[in-house]
Amino acid sequence: MIAAGTLSDAELLALIRAGDDYAFTAVYEAHRRVVYQFVYRFLKSPELAEDLAQEVFIKFWDKRAELPELLSIRAYLLTIARNHAFNFLKRAGVDEHARAELLKNYPTGGNSLENAIHTRDYKAYLEKLLEALTPQSREVFRLCRQQGKTYEETAEILGISRHAVKKHMVRSMRILGDSVERDLGISLSVLLALILSGH
Repeated sequence: MIAAGTLSDAELLALIRAGDDYAFTAVYEAHRRVVYQFVYRFLKSPELAEDLAQEVFIKFWDKRAELPELLSIRAYLLTIARNHAFNFLKRAGVDEHARAELLKNYPTGGNSLENAIHTRDYKAYLEKLLEALTPQSREVFRLCRQQGKTYEETAEILGISRHAVKKHMVRSMRILGDSVERDLGISLSVLLALILSGH
């Protein structure tokens, strides 16, 4: 058995590229915990984090012949882990089963300090995006998406037509959705669901 600490990352990579099971096991044992914890930060589900962490190492092994020269195996594994987590969150934006699985395991009640911090960060990010909208678009979005008002109720509250409300919402969702996708790699609906689940 090879201990990860006895070889450099470059030496381990050379062995893994050659198909050495022992070198791969050494990398797995050395990094599996940190990969799991990294994924868990995004998904808040022990089961999902465990599954995705396993997928990270499977992909690492499957692509061993194509591995680039790396300064850090750990950094490379965490890059794969981040992409896997973001891809799952993207899928949760359009896949009801994936979204249900995510929200089922996401902590509620605000009992977890870490969860409260994540929720606060998400809210602060959303508030920053909302500042870029016109005042009326911002108000329409708050009423429709954050307070659950219908287009008709929002139109009545603001004294504008239902058509105008819809126009504001379409524009706002496009602007916010593009920003969230670009910055976080997830859909706007998933971001809103994560914020709500933190209450």
